[in-house]
Amino acid sequence: MPEIERLNNKYFHEIRDFKKIIEGRDNHFFVGKKDGKIAGFSGFHVFQWNNTARIIDVFIHPQSRREGNATKFFKKIKEEARKLGIRTIIAEAPSLNPVLSFYLKNGFRVCGFNDRYYANDGKEMAIFLSFDIISK
Repeated sequence: MPEIERLNNKYFHEIRDFKKIIEGRDNHFFVGKKDGKIAGFSGFHVFQWNNTARIIDVFIHPQSRREGNATKFFKKIKEEARKLGIRTIIAEAPSLNPVLSFYLKNGFRVCGFNDRYYANDGKEMAIFLSFDIISK
């Protein structure tokens, strides 16, 4: 836990309670390692009421980027969501962030946006994406 918080504070600057996320009853959290060090972390939260999961960010250490780690996390998330019978995985991406193209390349579709989601005076929008696990 301290290493995850250190990496977040140094590289990602997100306001997250990782202890709460890791211990959360409906959360599934994954840590990837390389040479004994954390290469990244990600996970998802399950919403029981509508049988969906929402990705809890995808953090990849700068020295471990461009090695397919985000794709490995997404593969793990899909596998676990299938096991749980999750209907759809939801993700949120800043419109100016490269993660948006990652989601699109990996089969997500845009399902909405919010131009006031971030406190940045509308310079960047939140793009919401979905990946159907159980298709109609």
